[in-house]
Amino acid sequence: MGRFVTRLLACLSLFFFLVPVTYVHGPPPPKNSSQYIQLQPINFHSQDSERTKTGRLEFQAGWKMTSDNDDFGGISSMLALPESRFLMLSDAGVLFGFTLDQDQSLAKRPFIAPLPDGPPVENEFAKKNWDAESLAHDPETGQYWVGYERYHGVWRYGPSFARKESEHKVKAMQQWPQNGGAEAMLRLPGKAGVADRFLVFSESADYSKGGYQALIFDGDPAEAGIKPKLFGYRPPSGYELTDATLLPDGRALLLHRRFTPLDGVSAIVSIGDLSEIAAGKLWTSQRIATLKPPMKVDNMEALAVTTEGDDVIIWIASDDNFQAFQETLLMKFRLLPGKQKRKKGKADAPKAGAPNDKAEASPGFSSISK
Repeated sequence: MGRFVTRLLACLSLFFFLVPVTYVHGPPPPKNSSQYIQLQPINFHSQDSERTKTGRLEFQAGWKMTSDNDDFGGISSMLALPESRFLMLSDAGVLFGFTLDQDQSLAKRPFIAPLPDGPPVENEFAKKNWDAESLAHDPETGQYWVGYERYHGVWRYGPSFARKESEHKVKAMQQWPQNGGAEAMLRLPGKAGVADRFLVFSESADYSKGGYQALIFDGDPAEAGIKPKLFGYRPPSGYELTDATLLPDGRALLLHRRFTPLDGVSAIVSIGDLSEIAAGKLWTSQRIATLKPPMKVDNMEALAVTTEGDDVIIWIASDDNFQAFQETLLMKFRLLPGKQKRKKGKADAPKAGAPNDKAEASPGFSSISK
């Protein structure tokens, strides 16, 4: 019996090897362009449902976000807007927007749409690669700035992302690693008669004095005539910066991530004093919280700030890298009180209570009012 089975399998193998097989190639299935975004509530700690705090962050709520839209995922930056409106940008150059109904766990008035324009392909055979990593907004003009990796430049878009207004392939960024470009960007509103300043941070371009390179733009970084000044930022050991925004008091809030085969994925949130930044110097920040298993955490890449009464609310979102085993998360935390040392520096910081361009920004697209 054993010999019979062996011979049968050998004959079948020979049959499939020798007999020609015709493969029928049909058209690819149509792309799913669903505009719906689903929210599923999540717990903060997988082993202790009562635990809600880590450092100075207190968990308020969180959701796993999903959509049937083929372009959904890969979140790299976001804006938290008035009336519970969110605008998120993916590293594929796609925008997601919705109004968050926290009580019902619903994403109302959602939209998913690509940016109107982006960097050109590298050659005629290359695929489109709009690796958008950072996002800033001016609520007064309605304009947006997007920082691109690979292309290593900054683009400015008009109100509602209607069109591209300007682009700047920044010379000082061209030696940055292909996947270590403009990972985070801060817009610092200018005083009367003084232009806005922008800070653009590399994810992994080494700085000579330690840490990674960052640039100070005294003006619009999307304009070719603006030449930046170099400084360095040293993130927590073993971590890389993924996003930054402003707190209501004018300090910077920074998000970092790390992945190791042994420890898995984790994230660190820190606060930095912008008055300590100066060209040619190395800047650091102070850790206020760590997210790591068994807490709910993934590839945390996006950061935003709002206020509720006297409370400062911190929002963190994750990039699923378009992988089925990762998740797109949106998490809400309350910033707990803490002491912070303040030092005088060479660079002007926004005044306490200065407008937070992420918290007070006006959104884009016609589905959100300006």
